[in-house]
Amino acid sequence: MGGKPNPERSLKVFESLKVWVLRFLRVPSEPELPVGSADAWVFRAAPNYYRYRLTLWAFAQVVALTGLVGGLVLLSGLIETVTHPMAVLGLKGAEALAWIAFLAQIPFSLAVVNLDFELRWYIVSDRSLRIREGIVSLREKTLTFANVQNVEIRRNPLQRYLGIADVRVRTAGGGGGNGDGKGQVGESMHEASFRGVDDPEKIRSAILERVRRQRDSGLGDPDDRGVGSEEPLRAAETLRREAGLLRAAFEHQGR
Repeated sequence: MGGKPNPERSLKVFESLKVWVLRFLRVPSEPELPVGSADAWVFRAAPNYYRYRLTLWAFAQVVALTGLVGGLVLLSGLIETVTHPMAVLGLKGAEALAWIAFLAQIPFSLAVVNLDFELRWYIVSDRSLRIREGIVSLREKTLTFANVQNVEIRRNPLQRYLGIADVRVRTAGGGGGNGDGKGQVGESMHEASFRGVDDPEKIRSAILERVRRQRDSGLGDPDDRGVGSEEPLRAAETLRREAGLLRAAFEHQGR
């Protein structure tokens, strides 16, 4: 006697599985604010970012399936040319293992996409920003606004269609990078990206406002040519002149 699918039961099973995975991987379910942060804005990626990652996942599955089918066609042709029974059995076993591996990775990789979205957190405080992402390899980046040099908004065609974008932040010392827009390939320790947000202009404005506050308060990297960077140079020049006058006075007195 068959029963109807129960969405609530499936949801409970998924939640139980998620709790077990998080406990096994020791991934905290909530973000930690930077030490000493105030006026913190905590948010996550937009819902369409999950659809974006799901689309990329589906495309990757199609590519993998195409390669698998092509490989199995070649393998079938090879089986027809083999006459030894054990060799034929081995090739057919390899064919079966290939299908099993492909089917087994589908729920696992799909769960990774889901958890990556749920456990992705963004924090913008008064002094710094923090981005937490990743499941198996947990990554947290904290960048101070005092050293921020560039904030840009990036979109690819699929992101424009879904109404989302990435806000990329670079600090002093950050290179160009070779990020692919979906992972952290080529992203240095001086770069961080708010991926898949639906209000990129608001985030960019909030970051630039905090950068301006840091510069106005005289904080920041001495190499940055921002507001307040010339005052220490003038003070050093005045100190050098006074030291020279004092040394001349001592030399004149000793004669």
